[in-house]
Amino acid sequence: MTQAAVLQRYTDDVAELLVGPGSRRSAILDEVLDGLWCAAECNLGAGGDVEEAARRAVLEWGPPTEVARAYNDATLRISANRISLQAVCAIPLLAAAWASALLGGPAGPWPYHPPLLLMGLSVLAFGCVLSLAGALSGLRKGTGFAAAASGRDRTVIAGTLAALIGLLSVLAALALLLFNRGLSHPESLDWPRVAVPATLTVLAGGYFGTALTRFLSVLRGVDTR
Repeated sequence: MTQAAVLQRYTDDVAELLVGPGSRRSAILDEVLDGLWCAAECNLGAGGDVEEAARRAVLEWGPPTEVARAYNDATLRISANRISLQAVCAIPLLAAAWASALLGGPAGPWPYHPPLLLMGLSVLAFGCVLSLAGALSGLRKGTGFAAAASGRDRTVIAGTLAALIGLLSVLAALALLLFNRGLSHPESLDWPRVAVPATLTVLAGGYFGTALTRFLSVLRGVDTR
């Protein structure tokens, strides 16, 4: 086999085990192949033919399963950190948008809080606490040298999942409360004001719902490799 064929076969073996978005997998494979070529050139300078230099480079990198596992753990941590940070930012943004729309519009139509409203507010409060606590836990445990050295940390996974589930609960509660108030007391809402946070809520629901699906896909892929 030629030098290029030896290195490419190893890279292909790593590629079969990688998980995550296509762009990240492509970047990882470029990094692996570049590192192999550098190692092969160093080995060639120490003596021997090109094929032997390539085989020694492959041995120095280690089994493809171990290399792929290390990259997959890093991919999982990067995804968890990004999602957790987005969740931390989304909660205050949504709260500010809804507060501005509701406080600047007509007063609420209820002389007392009906059970449905109290239930919705309870879900909102619980979802906010769960999302922020999970996101902060994921950020705290998923960064730094210790996290990278210890590999995949279940606290990161649990925190990120809690952040996503809590945030999606908040978005669902907001949508249901708006739907209920819009049907029962449409005159109590300033619809031009409400349109902005309502649109943000729908967009956030789609985005974070997709993020949850993708994160679970990466997690399943890591667990099966």
